[in-house]
Amino acid sequence: MKKIKILLLICFSFCLSISIYELAKVSKETKQAETLKEDLIDLIEIDDNSSEETEDIINFDELKKINSDVIGWIKIEDTEINYPIVQGTNNSFYLNHSYDKKWSGAGSIFMDYSSTPDFSDLNTFIYGHHTNNGSMFGELYKYMDATFYKKHPSFYLYTLNGNYVVDVFSAYVDDVESDSYQQKFSSFEDYENYLNNVINKSKYKTDVEVKADYDRIITLYSCSHENRRTRRDRYYVHGILRKL
Repeated sequence: MKKIKILLLICFSFCLSISIYELAKVSKETKQAETLKEDLIDLIEIDDNSSEETEDIINFDELKKINSDVIGWIKIEDTEINYPIVQGTNNSFYLNHSYDKKWSGAGSIFMDYSSTPDFSDLNTFIYGHHTNNGSMFGELYKYMDATFYKKHPSFYLYTLNGNYVVDVFSAYVDDVESDSYQQKFSSFEDYENYLNNVINKSKYKTDVEVKADYDRIITLYSCSHENRRTRRDRYYVHGILRKL
């Protein structure tokens, strides 16, 4: 019995050491990510007072000195979402690498690798992790609440080719294999049907009029953790691009 207790104590101590190590690792990565974000914001001089009247707010030349993969910047007020957007050659690298291409469990905010980097596609997907500390797309869930939407019906997208206000017209939780996960369309009718479909899925109605023959949209996409058993749910937030 004494040997069993000793063995259990050793196992417990080992597990505790591993847990402490993993927590320290996560804490270190989180601090590094926050420091990098603060440095980037200082570099481009973006602040909480920015508005849709602000033009040429992002110095992409400076950002590209750090990472040539940058293609934009996203900012959602009253959230931690205030990050550069990058685009890699696949959808795997930036899942676990930060903006400076160093390993990070929080990853980066990134555009689908198959999308046109100037946001000219009919539907451009932007990905980010749903983190527990609220970094990256950890606060995207706020758009599932109609009260938050009413206070923040739009967010900001800054790109190399101009700046946009993005008017949200649909937000909901759906499966990872949902028909909402569509980026290419075979015809005008196909795109129009897609828009009607995602509008009908929204948790709340908006006054945004979406025109299939005119509007381009972006879709913010993240794990939702709504169903922790299967982990198949995703947040979908759709918005139309309105040029400043």
